[in-house]
Amino acid sequence: MSWRDASGAAKAAAIFATLSLVVSFSTTNTSSINGVRSCSFTDSGAVGFGAVAVIAGLFALLRAGDGSTRTLNLTVGAATVLVGLWRVSYGLGLVGGPC
Repeated sequence: MSWRDASGAAKAAAIFATLSLVVSFSTTNTSSINGVRSCSFTDSGAVGFGAVAVIAGLFALLRAGDGSTRTLNLTVGAATVLVGLWRVSYGLGLVGGPC
């Protein structure tokens, strides 16, 4: 199995998942009121590309095809859905952010 055997949806999902790891448009806001500190973090690049990776990954799962390419498309689709969900969670500041 090679990259050429993957479906278009699987290829797009892999590209968007990779972009969600590389592209970052982040903002961090901190404030302190009466000694109580608060912090918020968002990464629009991770949220945007991660969400698109999830959608493309779901298409890759739904249109996996037949034969030997089916396993490749299912693997790439499942991996990109997981990476996309992780990146959306990170971008919203829920997992692994600086806050």
